[in-house]
Amino acid sequence: MKINKQNYIIYFGLNSFYEHKRGVENVIDFQSKAFYFDKIYYVHWGSKTTAYKNKKFICVSIKHCWYWPILLNMVLLIIYRKKKVIIHSHNSLFSFCSIFKTDIFTVHDGLYYLNKSKKGKFNFLFFIVEKFIYYRCTIVHFISNYTKEQSLFGNCKNFVIIPNTSHFEHAVISTNDAQIISNIKNILIVRSIEERARIDLLIEVADKLRGWNYKFIVAGKGPLLEYYKKEIHKKNIPNILMLGYVNDEELLHLYLNCDIVLMIAEYGEGFGLPILEGYLFNKPVIASNRCAIPEVIISKDYLFENSTDGIIKSLENVSNILPNNFREYYDRSFSNSIVLTKFKDLYSNILL
Repeated sequence: MKINKQNYIIYFGLNSFYEHKRGVENVIDFQSKAFYFDKIYYVHWGSKTTAYKNKKFICVSIKHCWYWPILLNMVLLIIYRKKKVIIHSHNSLFSFCSIFKTDIFTVHDGLYYLNKSKKGKFNFLFFIVEKFIYYRCTIVHFISNYTKEQSLFGNCKNFVIIPNTSHFEHAVISTNDAQIISNIKNILIVRSIEERARIDLLIEVADKLRGWNYKFIVAGKGPLLEYYKKEIHKKNIPNILMLGYVNDEELLHLYLNCDIVLMIAEYGEGFGLPILEGYLFNKPVIASNRCAIPEVIISKDYLFENSTDGIIKSLENVSNILPNNFREYYDRSFSNSIVLTKFKDLYSNILL
């Protein structure tokens, strides 16, 4: 659909597509499919300032140095010589320093909320940056009600709530893998290995369930990966495996062959993508009764409190809960087609 003769969009992201992160980069790639744009720019951090082509994206890497705001705005001035341009940002600092107003700003988790949750310093600075960004945006996009509630957005009306979806949807349809049948119950955890993921609690659960038929498989990298690997080795816990980073093909195989998806969160979980991906494979998901997770989970019966006993009880109860069609729930609430339609409407309204 074209509204003007030529429409351009600039996405503000974080990392190069070549560094394949399962996060903002995949979200932006998906969002760009919602609407026809004559040119799609992707601006992100990099080790040097350069431009390159990646599929439909004209990518611009901004060197992370003291004068990066100047580099960013030089790039924007060049692009804005063109036709109708909108900015859809996932990068707070880019939006804060841009001389052009951000049309759509996507909030995964509020800056001020996250910094407070991590007990970080300079809370007042995060407060100012977040407030200023909202002031300079045409529309603020939240991925959940929880994200909006924890933000500094307040009662303003220029917002929209559009949930996440999974970029694996097309791959699930085409996969030819056969599910492996085993007496062991494989519990899959897909997380960034950091404090808020509570891998320490997961290790306690695995330790208590030695000798049971549960195997905990953790896929993901992060700053605490090596620390937790050493803890598992030190305690000689045989039923938990920390895989580190796995590529998409390996992750699809893990989802297909797991029995339960487990998600522990302490704070900073504005949505809970592994929950959706579990449902995409028609797997039961049990998760913390925290953050935005109760909005996403199919039923409160699958929620637990963050304690070893709470998780173990939830694992034991999964088979006793009345069966659900998890894939149907995904298709009905979070499918690619539903989310794409919402973004198409959002972009249309901005361009009108």
